[in-house]
Amino acid sequence: MPKVPGLCSCFSLVGLATIVLLAGCRSALVDTSVINSGTTVLHNIEVDYPSASFGISSLAPGETFHYRFQIQDAGRMKVEFSDSSENPHSGKGPYVAQGQQGTLTITLDGSGKNDWAPHLQPAVPTPAGE
Repeated sequence: MPKVPGLCSCFSLVGLATIVLLAGCRSALVDTSVINSGTTVLHNIEVDYPSASFGISSLAPGETFHYRFQIQDAGRMKVEFSDSSENPHSGKGPYVAQGQQGTLTITLDGSGKNDWAPHLQPAVPTPAGE
């Protein structure tokens, strides 16, 4: 079989370029911490973000739950949860959009408090009426 000069080095360059491109790619993720700052257990916590959600069955006082997600659409986040007496609570969070990344802390307690501390980039303006 005849040897084609430079063919192996051509494949090597293509392989190397592919590896470099793949190594530079990473998803824009939001590292989220949900904290129970109260003195009672919280139940059935659901955090909704555009096009998806995640849930926590229970969160003890002082406990933190960590979750990472990718924003696939634009919209306002929200949370719903129940206190230790099964009274429902809910609240609105920040407006987020696809491509944002960073950190988000959601602090909850049994009185219904829900404080949101987003540190997301790039900054996205909230549309009028939202």
